[in-house]
Amino acid sequence: MPGRDSQAASRKSRTKPATPAPGKSEEQTSFEPASLGKTPDEQLMRRVQQGDKQAFAIIYERYNGAVLSYLYRMLGNLEDVEAIGQEVFLRAFRFAPTYKYPQKFSTWLFTITRNLAINHARKRKRSPIRTMTELNLQGSEERGDAYQVAAKATNDVEKREEIARILVALDDLPTDQKEVIMMGIFQDLSYAEMEEITGTKAVTLRSRMFHGLRRLAKLIGGNDSPRLR
Repeated sequence: MPGRDSQAASRKSRTKPATPAPGKSEEQTSFEPASLGKTPDEQLMRRVQQGDKQAFAIIYERYNGAVLSYLYRMLGNLEDVEAIGQEVFLRAFRFAPTYKYPQKFSTWLFTITRNLAINHARKRKRSPIRTMTELNLQGSEERGDAYQVAAKATNDVEKREEIARILVALDDLPTDQKEVIMMGIFQDLSYAEMEEITGTKAVTLRSRMFHGLRRLAKLIGGNDSPRLR
């Protein structure tokens, strides 16, 4: 009947849409993951400490590649790298309450990574450090031998050769010198950050850097510190 139809239409027109959560518009809700993705690491960790799994997923995406490359250069065994890489993030999530804001998150995470890798290397009864960390060259993946890494880093034949020579020469350096060069030059960590990660005084790290670069220059056939970039 026409009367019933008009009454139904009237009730439908009065129906209100679902009210969004207090303090959030529908637009804010839909765009939250994108804005969270721009949040600094340290703020993300504060959210993780409050139980925010989405924040930890973003941290994982940001650092998984760097952690795996670091471990590969340190251990050189792909199976070990994959297993320890997962353990790094499991521990980072489990021990998130121990992170102290505003400590730099990458320092905290790479301390966990380094400790796990060294412990694993000791169990295998071999040198705990092969080459400490990735070469952060144009975002390339740092897996494979020196020439594979160089090929991924640049199309410049001359620069490829230089990168490969440096990587090969690094494996001939004493472990302590190799570590500080990889952390300081290629990972761009400050001496304060390296001191916190390694437990070695900055003055000692500076000395290792100086002598390591001199030795590296001789190994690749130069008279001065090598041109690393």
